[in-house]
Amino acid sequence: MQIFKQITDVFNWLESTGILAALAALILVVIKQVQPYLKTHIKNKQLNQVTDFALTTVTKFATLAGLSKSDRKKAADKDVADFAAQLGLTWVTPEIVDSIVEAAYQQFKKLGYDNHQPQTLPEPTEPAEKPATPVQTSASSAAPVAQSSALKPEGVGHSASQAPQTIQSVANSGSDQNA
Repeated sequence: MQIFKQITDVFNWLESTGILAALAALILVVIKQVQPYLKTHIKNKQLNQVTDFALTTVTKFATLAGLSKSDRKKAADKDVADFAAQLGLTWVTPEIVDSIVEAAYQQFKKLGYDNHQPQTLPEPTEPAEKPATPVQTSASSAAPVAQSSALKPEGVGHSASQAPQTIQSVANSGSDQNA
């Protein structure tokens, strides 16, 4: 009983001095200030989860050769929307899913993983005889190109040989200043 009386006395003292009210007000203010930050933080974490899943899904569907590009996108949209629904993310709309999948595909391309060209059948070629004059024209037009490209390596080699001399002279002038 004596412990209960001491607890009651402390509580009454905190209440009578106003410390209890000030403490309660402080807790309420802190909660009100931190709540928007926590909501934003939670939403960002959820968005990161959905974005990571979208990149995984885009990677999965990009390797399927049997689907067209629009079918791949529809399948990725559906998978990401289902994932968001499983997590209980009610704020994820179809427009958001579409933009997340598109961003994931752009990141997929940026990372250099999009090397899957759509499968195309080779077009049937008809044996057609080409006249000899266009070949001669292209050969005659290629001659000036060959001459101009022959000039470039000499110019490049000349300027490249000057560059080390410049660097060497700068290095020598720097060592003279230190001495």
